[in-house]
Amino acid sequence: MSKDVEGKRAGQKKGRPRVMLVEDEFVVSLTLEVQVKAAGCDVVGTAHTAESAIEMACELRPDVILMDIGLPDRDGIYATQEIMERAPTRIIMVTAYGDERLERALEAGARAALVKPVLEQRLKQAIMRVSSEPVGGPGDREPRDD
Repeated sequence: MSKDVEGKRAGQKKGRPRVMLVEDEFVVSLTLEVQVKAAGCDVVGTAHTAESAIEMACELRPDVILMDIGLPDRDGIYATQEIMERAPTRIIMVTAYGDERLERALEAGARAALVKPVLEQRLKQAIMRVSSEPVGGPGDREPRDD
């Protein structure tokens, strides 16, 4: 484990869900970070591309990943599939797209899908719900947040 990962874990509070963000838009990333912390969770890392998300998920092993679909290198559906193969994790899609990509994301292994802009209460409910589910199980799928 790298010193960077060890340092992040040292600053976390026991019992709080460890959440990793995957978002390429800086302002959206900051907003999600504030919302996640307000929900009583720890943000363990932020990735801005699919490839970095896969690498970070394998290294950090977060409890929950908030995954954007539209990423600059590969999409979040690809990243979700790869993470589920390499380091199964509870993934919530957070996206501006309210189309068939959400269903593809759920088929790839995501547990829930929320449409931006995400209300803080909806985000908290989704994180708390999926973080209580077993990592390997299919979980209930939360409908779009229209």
